[in-house]
Parts: sequence; C-alpha cells; structure tokens
Amino acid sequence: MAAVYELALVIAEVIYAHCPGTSARERFLQACIGTDWDEATSMIDGMLAEPWHLTGHQERRLREFLHLLSECSGTESALTL
Repeated sequence: MAAVYELALVIAEVIYAHCPGTSARERFLQACIGTDWDEATSMIDGMLAEPWHLTGHQERRLREFLHLLSECSGTESALTL
C-alpha cells in the first residue's frame, strides 16, 4: 500500500499539469488520504478518456496507479491503512 501513496504524489502532479488552476490536485490527494479509491479512480479514468491531453509518461503513470489500486483492492485491510 505504501507504493500507492508514493505514486499518488506523482499522480497529483500529473493532475495538476492536466488541470492547472483548479482544485483537482487537492481533491485527488484528499480522496487518497481518505481512502476514497472510487473517487481517485474516477478522476484518473477521466484523464485517460482524453489521452491527447497527456504528455510524456503521464498515461503510463496513470495506468500504473490504477494497476496498483486493483492489486490492493483484493485486500480490504490494505485499503484501510
């Protein structure tokens, strides 16, 4: 689960680059801190729906984060840390 939180900081910066001037970065971090993985996943899915706005390795990092979340979702105790 530590990897999810470490990557969440990277994803927050991707979100900031994708949605500058909005509260999206803060809302994403609050969702992660509050373990609202549905909200965090929804935000990432929204960004992946518009891949032409992503640059460099952003799409790969977003997909990596979703993969980590799906691995952790099988362990209920990991999501409540």
